[in-house]
Amino acid sequence: MKGSAVAVRHRPGAIKSVRAVSDASASSKVAAASRYAAGLFLFVCGITAGLAQTRTERMLVETTGTAKPTWDTSLPGKWTYRSYRNRADVIVSADPAPAVQALDPIYGQGNAATASSALKALNLVFGEGVMSFDQPSGSNITGTFDMGGGFVLDLKGTMQTSAVGDIAVELYGTGRPGTPTENWEYDYKATTTPKWANGIDQIPCLVGTVIRAKPHGTAKAGYVASFIAIKQ
Repeated sequence: MKGSAVAVRHRPGAIKSVRAVSDASASSKVAAASRYAAGLFLFVCGITAGLAQTRTERMLVETTGTAKPTWDTSLPGKWTYRSYRNRADVIVSADPAPAVQALDPIYGQGNAATASSALKALNLVFGEGVMSFDQPSGSNITGTFDMGGGFVLDLKGTMQTSAVGDIAVELYGTGRPGTPTENWEYDYKATTTPKWANGIDQIPCLVGTVIRAKPHGTAKAGYVASFIAIKQ
């Protein structure tokens, strides 16, 4: 959010009028800033309570699975999936906009900036859910990607395992007829992350990219996001 500047042209003999306009403009900006802050803090409270999920094309979903600190890169089982929009600019840790900084006297030093950063961070999330994989048949794999609310993709693909146990997967996720994901197709490529010899409580992860292979609704084909899937 960027603050907007209000310019007032001064005219001889109109100082009182100008001051009135300026005061009205200032009051308007304070009111707008207060509404913005209230929205941000309600939003952050929702995140804290786990109630801030929204269902859009990308389908965010709260999951109850807890990652376990065991190192097992075998594919079968559940993986908590989260994808991110590829933004190269620094936006979460950037200096807060002037309108946000102006709220410090109301909500305390840094509180409004923290709420604004939380909103920016959540907006980076492209999708979330749980990928479940069946036992592989040779190099062929099947599974599902459940985003909640009936939004499910059926997964098919192949996997390759290296001599040290690392896995590379190529997946094709297709929607189900008669459901919210009808005519959807998202494709995934990923590899498991390396294990550090001196790491503590490391958890296997799949890291890769996802592409929207087919358009649906107003969403165009070809969009690419990065993702990480953490084994539960």
